[in-house]
Amino acid sequence: MAKRGKRKKKNTTYLKALLIIAVLLIAGTYYFQRMSSIHVESGDQIQVIDVSRWNGTINWKKVKKSDIYYAMLRIGRGKNGKSSMAEDSYFHKNYRSGRNYNIKMGIYFYSYATSVKEAEREADYCLSILEKYKIKPQHLAMPVAYDVEEKRTFATGKNNVTNITKAFCDKIEEAGYTPMVYSSASALMKYFKYSTIKNYKIWVAHYGVEDSGPSYPHHYDMWQYTSEGIVPGANTSKKDHKGNCDINYYIVE
Repeated sequence: MAKRGKRKKKNTTYLKALLIIAVLLIAGTYYFQRMSSIHVESGDQIQVIDVSRWNGTINWKKVKKSDIYYAMLRIGRGKNGKSSMAEDSYFHKNYRSGRNYNIKMGIYFYSYATSVKEAEREADYCLSILEKYKIKPQHLAMPVAYDVEEKRTFATGKNNVTNITKAFCDKIEEAGYTPMVYSSASALMKYFKYSTIKNYKIWVAHYGVEDSGPSYPHHYDMWQYTSEGIVPGANTSKKDHKGNCDINYYIVE
């Protein structure tokens, strides 16, 4: 009986040791995921992906293996016809897992606004989602962007589009976040008054011009240079989409 008791005690000690080792390995892996990142300095140009529900659940571990450490996540969209404003169904999941892998993130909100009041409501809704998940300005390494690209918005004219954009961005700024304006190079020239939007960060989209850069004569902070990028871990497998990913160049302050 004594030998059996000693053997049982020895087995228990062995199991405890294995458990401690397992816990340390898990903690070490988590710490590495949280802390591993890219070192950047002011003026550096880095790659950034922007993702939404169309990209599904992002595998950030695979994304980082492509040397991409920055991402813009769609947080939601405005009212589209009969559909009310909505949070992106994959936003919180991808934001939460992105933080675990120390991904530097910003967000963007897709606009359908045609008036200043609608833009203000979109800003309030965007901020309400941030508040719901307790995402404060210090938790975002990149801006809060206003994605303006709908034809019905542009149909309201340059003055109104500029006022819509200003209304959203000013509310975001008042809440302590860094506002950004997103649109195509041609739209930014045609539908936005630069004298007004120059006070915000600017994100320009222009594809197929990697050698020359975007056809935008003013300062910009980020350039979306392709919508057909291949980034393992961020490429959608949905049937109605090609499985591509938007990739950008971001100039670090």
